[in-house]
Amino acid sequence: MVDQVLLSGLNFGIGIALIRYASKETYGLYSQLFAAGVLSTTLLDALIGSALTTLSARRSVDERVTLVARTLRIQWAASGLLAVMAGVGIGVLSTTVGLSENPLSLALAFAAFIFALGCREYCRTALFIESRPDIVAKLDAIFVAMTVLGSALLLLVDHVTVTEIMCLLAAANGIVAVLYSTDLVNTEGSSATWRHYVTDFQLLWSLSRWALIGSIAGWLVNNSYLYVAGGFLGVAALADLNAARLLLIPISILGVAWSRVARPTLGQMIAATEWDSIRGFLLKSTLAMEGFTVVYVVVLWLAFPWLSSHVLGEKYQHISHLLLLWGIYFAVNSARNVGTTLLTSFGAFKALFWQGLASLPVLLVACWVLMPRFGVMGALGAMITVEAWELLVNWVYLLPKARQQQLALE
Repeated sequence: MVDQVLLSGLNFGIGIALIRYASKETYGLYSQLFAAGVLSTTLLDALIGSALTTLSARRSVDERVTLVARTLRIQWAASGLLAVMAGVGIGVLSTTVGLSENPLSLALAFAAFIFALGCREYCRTALFIESRPDIVAKLDAIFVAMTVLGSALLLLVDHVTVTEIMCLLAAANGIVAVLYSTDLVNTEGSSATWRHYVTDFQLLWSLSRWALIGSIAGWLVNNSYLYVAGGFLGVAALADLNAARLLLIPISILGVAWSRVARPTLGQMIAATEWDSIRGFLLKSTLAMEGFTVVYVVVLWLAFPWLSSHVLGEKYQHISHLLLLWGIYFAVNSARNVGTTLLTSFGAFKALFWQGLASLPVLLVACWVLMPRFGVMGALGAMITVEAWELLVNWVYLLPKARQQQLALE
């Protein structure tokens, strides 16, 4: 929780600064690039992180340490390839649509950000696997401090660009990744032959091939509203959506913090066939997150008049109606996330892929029906519809099936 408060507090601070001092177009562009950064970490986690976490729960300490150390090189290679693709993509896109940013500078800055972010995320994954969230919090505290210091320097510039923000984030991510990768690089077993890396990747790929394509479908379901709303309703409407969502970041903090700690824990419980413990763990977790969501949304709603005057400014005083819809979204999302986390601990990545694939047409139909009539609220309504659909599929069909398959293996 401390770790997620640090990271989300940083994102909140950057968002609020852009809301107050930048144009809606600048904030809208930053939101889209940041979402693309989230996609990159989602892809890397699906390709390597999730599979590594699932496999590590079933290995001895020495085997786990060796596997994590060797997989670091695979993460570097994947992050580099993804960074090149992202840089080329944003460079071509910025030239095509005529963004105010310099295409080459923006492409290089974004590519550096993607690579550095991927390297830092692996350090976090390795530490979570070793049940060291305290060290993760220290790592991210350094990252946040460096970013805040750099942001203070950027405030001296009259006009802050998205390229400069990407450069700052790339530098902070990269320095922290170098500091915390040292132990992994020097770990015995990290010096391996090419055959070792091929074998490790094949082992990871046996699980991650479904997680990878499933994560793409999942990201589209969860983030395509940024591009659909931006194209259909305009960048200003997108800024309204994100400004409202920004205020509910503490809810997502709780969900992400729980998921990162719960995945290795649930994996160990499944390996030990502790079904009663799993049920109790999930019930308490769900009740805690839903209770927090309800209380937080009520407090936020009551405090909105003050927030609109002292934090958001005049441009966003009309978004109060979006807060309640975002609250409903996160309430459903929290319950769905519990089921999805348990499914990843089972290794049910293929099932999650088919779920994500089936959710895409549900989202598109909901957007087609709701957005022309209700605008921004229709976009949120479509997202809530998809979350409710996935929640139902998780708990009614996928989880009972995953447990039956696990029992059959025993």
